[in-house]
Amino acid sequence: MSLFTISDLTKEYGEGGVKVVALKHISLTIPTGQFIVILGASGSGKSTLLNMLGCMDKPTSGNITFNETNITALSKGKMTGFRAEHIGFVFQSYNLLPDLTALENVEFSTEIAGLSRADAENALRLVGLSDRVNHYPAELSGGEQQRVSIARAIAKNPKVLLCDEPTGALDFSTGIMVLEVLKQIHKEKESSILLITHNQEIAKIADMVITLRSGEVQSVTVNQSPLSPAEVTW
Repeated sequence: MSLFTISDLTKEYGEGGVKVVALKHISLTIPTGQFIVILGASGSGKSTLLNMLGCMDKPTSGNITFNETNITALSKGKMTGFRAEHIGFVFQSYNLLPDLTALENVEFSTEIAGLSRADAENALRLVGLSDRVNHYPAELSGGEQQRVSIARAIAKNPKVLLCDEPTGALDFSTGIMVLEVLKQIHKEKESSILLITHNQEIAKIADMVITLRSGEVQSVTVNQSPLSPAEVTW
């Protein structure tokens, strides 16, 4: 069963001589319930594609279907509603509010989604931070802050989690810990996770690897035996 169906997707920025083509006629089927890595160097179009999938931006041409909904045809207001209902985001920068505790940061997200304090507490438990709920971001390590951001993203039980270089600002051991948390969430919640990275080693933990190069799909590879995060190094 497909999660996203991408048809002839193109994204251009600028006009005339300064026009930049970030994505070039991409067509893909992304299956549901898998841990997928979108791999590529800086400028390959990874983040642009993720923004399209998460309804953060519209393509210049082409379509993206989520289940049976053409999300590229949605109005701006309906795109916002779609993100709130279906998508969780994890970014390289943690984007936590400094004056709120870990629990309050997650609660802020759950309140917007109409969820309860228990949902926030459970999300923090899933990422292993039950003992840090009352700590402020400045009192948390980088890895702990990233886990709070993951808890914030999963608290509303999104259908898909989009992760933009979630280990990019972390050292190796902390990055592995964050990947282990994501794999655990994938297993426990049976959620779909799309993670973009330039790190080829991280791609080894994925069920499927989509490699982008200069705005085009270079390859789509299915990992028959994905590694655990503990088995990779860089």
